Amino acid sequence: MALAAPAPAPAAAPPAHRSGTAAVVVPADAGDLYLPALARRGWNSVAVTTPAAHPISDGYLRHITHRSSLRRTAAHLENLGVQAVIAGSPAGTELADRLADRLHLPGNAADNADIRRDTGFTGAALLDAGLTAPRSIRTTRLSDALNWAAFTQVSGLVLQHPDPAHPHPGHFCRTADDITHAWRRLQRSASQPLVLREHLTGTQFRIHTLTGPGPDGSTDHTITSIWSETRAPNQQVCRADLLSQRGLLARALALYTMRALTALGVSYGPAHAVVTFIPDRGPALLSLRTDTYADFASGVLRRATGHDPIRDTVLLLTSGRHQTPQHRQIHVTKVALLPQHDGALDPALLRTISTLPTVAATTELNADTPVRAGQIAGRLLLVADDSRAINQDYHVIRAAENLGLYEGPA
Repeated sequence: MALAAPAPAPAAAPPAHRSGTAAVVVPADAGDLYLPALARRGWNSVAVTTPAAHPISDGYLRHITHRSSLRRTAAHLENLGVQAVIAGSPAGTELADRLADRLHLPGNAADNADIRRDTGFTGAALLDAGLTAPRSIRTTRLSDALNWAAFTQVSGLVLQHPDPAHPHPGHFCRTADDITHAWRRLQRSASQPLVLREHLTGTQFRIHTLTGPGPDGSTDHTITSIWSETRAPNQQVCRADLLSQRGLLARALALYTMRALTALGVSYGPAHAVVTFIPDRGPALLSLRTDTYADFASGVLRRATGHDPIRDTVLLLTSGRHQTPQHRQIHVTKVALLPQHDGALDPALLRTISTLPTVAATTELNADTPVRAGQIAGRLLLVADDSRAINQDYHVIRAAENLGLYEGPA
């Protein structure tokens, strides 16, 4: 669904050119997918990197290293005729916002960049805006976290890094000893802040959005997909189901998310948020990211759902418009393989699960490949017209895990 959220008009009109040049800021992994997607629409790409960034793909028109001067980097981009700026990784989100602002190009509010990069600040900003968010404390001191936990008397807490892009999902804590143990595992330096927040027990949803200018100049947030996530005890997502956007739950999640995006200064480009739904409190945002997102088997997902974050973002960058996705009556589920012990993939059981009727795609899964306990060994994409077919194959996958999927020859 696409509903307009009131916000100030964008600082500059979006591009609408047959050809042009876009700056991809700190491209990495998924961000490099912008390069061929832009080229298909006749656009060149300029890579803006930092001295600490990893090597990037070939094919960029120019490589510009941003060192410290925003003015100098923006001048380089202006001389190259850059007409759009997009973050190519989590490390590039804040710089992309500031460069777009400096160049008077569409982008997210630069003044709010810090609250989108830090879950502690994000929660505080949402509460200030009158929106539901988990209670939390952001601190560099363990004693402050313990005192806050004792004062709030919440039965379950999560200790996590403030950066929503951090690979560790956080530690679930019940006692002061749990917090202390998790704190020592997560904090690498005395200046590293951590966020201790209440654990919200509702179902978690990953909501993908694309924001651009509406027909009347307002900011238009489009909900492109909503995934209902099932998590393992270690907080890793073990199953994600595409949620129909026709029901009341989807509408409540969409309305809340669009209000949250506006409160956090999201006014242009892609975003994906993790939102939980609490029966007595409604939706509450847990984290927000505005960097690029690319799923495995993106081509299969695009054909099944009509949505592709990379393609849709490039359309917005190059034409200034974004399409409302046509939601289809189809069931899609992503399944993660989660070994409970070290081992290797058994050839026969791997063949069994990868050839199930609803399995439309997988990540690279090779027989006898070593796997590690607690680390995702691979993913499968299940697509069907009937949810019962997906659930049947899902139970076969979990049964194969119990029967020895990870007990192949080492």
